[in-house]
Amino acid sequence: MKLTPENLPEEIARIARTIPPFPRVVMQLLEMLDDEDLPLDALTRLARNDPVISSGILAAANRIRRIHALPELYDPFVASSLIGTIMVRRIVATAGMNTFLADDKGSEFLLRHSRAVAICAQELAVLCGVSPEKAYIGGILHDVGQLCFHVMDAARFQTIYRQAAADGRLLERETETFGVDHAQIGGALASHWELPEDFVSAIVTHHDHMTVTSKLQAVINLAETIVRGLDIPTSPKNRVTTLNALAAETLAIDWDSQEMQDCFGRCRARYRQAFAQA
Repeated sequence: MKLTPENLPEEIARIARTIPPFPRVVMQLLEMLDDEDLPLDALTRLARNDPVISSGILAAANRIRRIHALPELYDPFVASSLIGTIMVRRIVATAGMNTFLADDKGSEFLLRHSRAVAICAQELAVLCGVSPEKAYIGGILHDVGQLCFHVMDAARFQTIYRQAAADGRLLERETETFGVDHAQIGGALASHWELPEDFVSAIVTHHDHMTVTSKLQAVINLAETIVRGLDIPTSPKNRVTTLNALAAETLAIDWDSQEMQDCFGRCRARYRQAFAQA
């Protein structure tokens, strides 16, 4: 059955029951991100309820402790005080979204590509005055629509995905097969999850080349293009034929600047490190 604007809400509700739920801990974090004065202990109370996140906080703090030949910490509250609010937020976002994708029904490439876009979006966000945590989460989620197609018909989706690697017509092939493309169905899923509107918009328009709805959306849109230009992860699917010039203008990006060259280098290095530790 093909999806249409009329049946999409009903079908999304059905599909949403068959994929991993959006992490509750990340939803709580999203509600906190705009509060710059949020006490560190409030974040830590949220984080300590998740063993993966608690472990990440302790690991980050203990790496610092080992440099100074100090004994390791076992208390997340003490560890959080050592690494600070910004690092705790990033660990919560990263661990929560990694948990979401751990049971991914899609391909290994989707997992790696989503992580690459998240890293690049976070690096751009730091340069452009956008919340790095929001940018990371938006980057992880930008291709979530592909999970929906795996649920609907994994074999058909893999077929058109392989075909699109040769000609780059993924969105068109998705629409021909399913009635909508992965950006449209991803936005519908994000709305079903009741995510903030700027996340929904970023997902729906991450392949658009003339749309800017917010600075966050511009960051996600350009991060998608940049990681393909940098060929991370390496894939014959990676090609750049157009660029959202309005997004680059909105973020005041100077592609030839040393600042951007350094940004590209950090993206490559962080991506390699992320999967070297996996």
